[in-house]
Amino acid sequence: MIDTRISDMVPSSKKLSERLELRSLLEVHTMTLALPLYTRRLSRKYPGLFIILLDQSRSMLEPVQGMGITKSEFATTAINELINAMIANSPHDPITGERRKYVYLSVIGYSDEAYPLLTRDGSPIDLPYLANHPLGVTTVVREILDTATGTMRQVQDSNRPIWIKPQTLNATHMGKAFTMARDTVRLWLNQTPDAGQAPRNQCFPPILVHITDGEHTGDFDPEPLAYEIRSEGTQQGATLIFNCHFTATMHQPIVFPTYESEVAQVNEFAPRMLAMSSTIPDPLLAKASDLAGRSIQTGAKGFIYNGNIELLVQFLNWGTLGTGAGEGYVR
Repeated sequence: MIDTRISDMVPSSKKLSERLELRSLLEVHTMTLALPLYTRRLSRKYPGLFIILLDQSRSMLEPVQGMGITKSEFATTAINELINAMIANSPHDPITGERRKYVYLSVIGYSDEAYPLLTRDGSPIDLPYLANHPLGVTTVVREILDTATGTMRQVQDSNRPIWIKPQTLNATHMGKAFTMARDTVRLWLNQTPDAGQAPRNQCFPPILVHITDGEHTGDFDPEPLAYEIRSEGTQQGATLIFNCHFTATMHQPIVFPTYESEVAQVNEFAPRMLAMSSTIPDPLLAKASDLAGRSIQTGAKGFIYNGNIELLVQFLNWGTLGTGAGEGYVR
């Protein structure tokens, strides 16, 4: 008989971490499922939770070669663009005129400590509130498709909403960020849903996207915490963790690898980030293949290394809008 009991303590070894994963799989497969795993589309009845962890340590102040911006500016721009995309993809309610509450979002920054970047108490915030309460606006240059010529052209948007600003502090206590993320996942899963919403355990599982340069300098290991987070979930599957690891050089980009040997030689921190990443569920493989520009097979991990800013934005969109809302939001 398989022993699936788990200590209340944070796991401290790979064996215990594997047992957390096993418990999650056993629990998921013994639940009564209305849909195949990882296929629930986001809707008013079945909203989703997305958590973004953003490394704001001192090392993020390093310039990205050839781009004229720091790693912090690079990552922050991508997250603000993601929030804009999430809002744009959420339809309006015809009665209230507000965006529909299909998504709850939490952005957690970390350095010496972990701290919320969207709300004071760190609770996930819904898209209608975010749409109406940006932190400010900025000017960005975007490429759009010119339908008349079929080519891309640049346009300047001088009133692009933003919700977070770049900042860099001190050390990289990644474990504290994953601890806050774990608590946020548990809080959301156990909250009483709003009127008209289904119980949280019927929704698409939470998704955590982590953006970092991978240089963990904290007091305790974040890897067991990642396994612990992935042991939480809903009837639709276990919580997913996707990691974006980038360096200042942006050399040797790698998208959705499967094996440690694919990343072991490019960066000393990459194997750990790969291990902390979820295996891409089969229903998401087609869209992962579109993003990677090649066929992604079963077993690939939700991990990219040294993607440029366009790829990072695409990865964030894939990890959020390309999951439960893969074929568009349900109205």
